[in-house]
Amino acid sequence: MNFADSFQREKCTQCGKCFEECPVMHLSPDMAKKEMARLLKGEMTEEVLQRCTSCHSCNIICPENANPMSLILERWNESYRQEGMPARALYFTQHHLPNFRTYALERLPEDEKALIEKWADDSPCSEIMYPGCNVITVPYLTMSKIFDGIEIRGALDLCCGEMYYRTGHFDQLRMVAQKLTQHFKKMGVKKMLIPCTAGMNIFTNVLPRFGAEFDFEVVHVLPWIYEKLRKGELTVTAPLNMTVTIHESCHGKAFGDEFMDIPRRILELLGATVSEQENIRDTMLCCGIGGGFSHSSSYHPLRITLATYKALKSAHKPKADAIAVYCAGCLQQLSVGQLINPVRNIPIYHIIELIQMAIGEEPKHRIKRHAVTLLAGVMRKQFPQVLSLRRYRAPELDRIVPF
Repeated sequence: MNFADSFQREKCTQCGKCFEECPVMHLSPDMAKKEMARLLKGEMTEEVLQRCTSCHSCNIICPENANPMSLILERWNESYRQEGMPARALYFTQHHLPNFRTYALERLPEDEKALIEKWADDSPCSEIMYPGCNVITVPYLTMSKIFDGIEIRGALDLCCGEMYYRTGHFDQLRMVAQKLTQHFKKMGVKKMLIPCTAGMNIFTNVLPRFGAEFDFEVVHVLPWIYEKLRKGELTVTAPLNMTVTIHESCHGKAFGDEFMDIPRRILELLGATVSEQENIRDTMLCCGIGGGFSHSSSYHPLRITLATYKALKSAHKPKADAIAVYCAGCLQQLSVGQLINPVRNIPIYHIIELIQMAIGEEPKHRIKRHAVTLLAGVMRKQFPQVLSLRRYRAPELDRIVPF
């Protein structure tokens, strides 16, 4: 199943299962059928178009593989074209400056800024690790012998466009596809190691649908690290004596159980015990940023906060010693959520940090500092725009000013 495919109208039987079993909405059977009927007619729905977090679960739930998430994205795209976006969304718009990521980058520690400057190198290189926007915002995650000898290349203005995809901004995706095709062809990239599950899904499944022509192999960091651990190239010297609950990446769902097994296998090799949440794998809740993706939300801070609270509530139920994530974006969003709602806070680690601990390294673990910066940026730059009536459309890519 390719989750990036368009909605398969001829396959849809309007059974409503996608919305009835949705981990966010849980609509009644009758309401679910009515919502799908209205979506198919192009009407505004009472629930789905307002509450969806574009987490991919409905695509997995659908018994006919009709890709209902793509139908929702199409409806959001239509609304965006007709109405534009509220001013509050500018702060989360990839190519508007400043945005939440540029605000964070400007306030990074000097050693992390030095990494970003080094990564901006676009000279020819056949094998690279592409950090993606999320790792660029927390570059300390790469400060490990795990990545010795790896050429890390990337910059904020080379974002894969994941947030455009999950909000239905298709014109911007096409521009991103063209830009990245040209960039990586010029570099001569033949193999890309990628730590971001969102980026892997966008590069392999989404951007090609929007015109990208990539001729390189994409390999995710997790199976790459797993093989290093299994072969003894990375040696566990300090086994983790802890219970960990995993917060799944929404994009992990696109690669199925085989992929989602890998972080669990890694944690087992590290000596940790996994305590599963009620919503796992195919029904995992978005970390919270998805609460801002619907057109009606347009990154409303209250919607994002509520969605993050639900994700944290789910993660706290197993009463684990720590939350493990394998998406740097989830790491940041959940950590910001704990600042806002500091009830039974437990450590949140990227799985790379847990690997560092187990192989005898001391992770930098600066996420609390970074979360404070991200929250400060929202309060200073986005929150004053919440009640603004001004609307806009996303800028063209030729207006990008690199960090």
